[in-house]
Amino acid sequence: MKRTTFATLVAVSASLITSVASATDMASIVRGGRLYDNLSQELKIRTPNRPNPAFKTQQVRVAIADTWRCSQCHGWDYKGANGVVGITGKLKADPAAIVAVLKNPTHVGYEELLDDGDRLDLANFVAYGQTDMPKLVDAAKHVKANANSSEKIFATVCANCHGLEGDRLRQIPPLGDAARQRPFEILHVAFNGHPGGDMPALRSLGDDTVTKMLAYMQTLRSVNLPSSIANGGRLYDDWQAQLGGRLQALPHPSYPVKGYYANVPSETWRCKECHGWDYKGNQGAYASGIHATGTKGIRAMVGADPAKIMGVLSSSVHLFGNVMKYRDLLDLANFVSAGQVDVDKIIDVRTGKAKGDAAQGAPHFRTMCAACHSLDGRSPGKRFIGRVSNEDPYHALHNMLNGHPDDTMPALREVDPKVINDLLAHMQSLPVKR
Repeated sequence: MKRTTFATLVAVSASLITSVASATDMASIVRGGRLYDNLSQELKIRTPNRPNPAFKTQQVRVAIADTWRCSQCHGWDYKGANGVVGITGKLKADPAAIVAVLKNPTHVGYEELLDDGDRLDLANFVAYGQTDMPKLVDAAKHVKANANSSEKIFATVCANCHGLEGDRLRQIPPLGDAARQRPFEILHVAFNGHPGGDMPALRSLGDDTVTKMLAYMQTLRSVNLPSSIANGGRLYDDWQAQLGGRLQALPHPSYPVKGYYANVPSETWRCKECHGWDYKGNQGAYASGIHATGTKGIRAMVGADPAKIMGVLSSSVHLFGNVMKYRDLLDLANFVSAGQVDVDKIIDVRTGKAKGDAAQGAPHFRTMCAACHSLDGRSPGKRFIGRVSNEDPYHALHNMLNGHPDDTMPALREVDPKVINDLLAHMQSLPVKR
């Protein structure tokens, strides 16, 4: 049996002490990385109600709170962004010197946000936590690693929260899309964890393992666009019902106080109530009558960048960023951009009648619809199909294409447009009352 010498014990003890110190340093570095990402989320505090004076660019529209994020000024590759210099020059610098920079006039305003411990963690990240992003990701945003070797790691380390395809969490974009579009940001989060969240920081696994995981993420599927659009159509109809949350107790601030539904708060929050079932707002069917609000339609947004539409939806005009998760906003934006149909091709604007063939639509209704709505469209507990499709054909068309909020009705938007037209025509031939 080999004897343990005193020298060996000393060496082991020194090793343990070094390991503990390294672990402490690593914890400080990853916390600094989360502060760099979004300090208000990490610290669970409010940022100042004024823009960061160091964020001087006028060409980029950024929320006031985001101007206080280090990542928005210095970039996810740490080389600078939005007119501000990067932090790569501070790599391996003395953390005490970096703390001094964080206290100087270029960072005015941060004295009320960060304490000494926060500054030290942030300085440790700047000095020791920066990753050479271009070394890991090429100019085309492709990760320089073999994706195949990390499927098992992703399936065990990440999938419990994100799902095997990386699209389980609705608070964030699907990981496949995020990894392809914003690889530097995703690498930063993988190394350091998510600010204010419970995602583990994977920095201790090493650059090679984390980079391979990112390469695997880039192979994951994107959002299913037709499904996203149909869900967005249901959100446009009544997002409160679709999301199963509480109805809004106060009227939407943008809804006219003299509007017909001003005293029915939940109605004022429905997109269709301002923009119409025909999507034309004050230029369409809602130009007059009890639904008229004077709000313009959304037809001009057809083909627009969904990211920009999400910005509009989150603005002070709509306030949907306060009540919807990221994926809900994305689905609604996808509907606005790519889900609107030209209703004039299906419904005669003068008569409100579908331009299809009712006889051709009959077999479709009897097979696809009658099980729920009955052959004559008057199933107990359901709206009379004949009445709805005649009194409000645009409403009926929208529901046919996207389904009902919080209901099992299928969305038929990928069905042949002629079938939709004929089906609506048949529905308009059904009885309107008992």
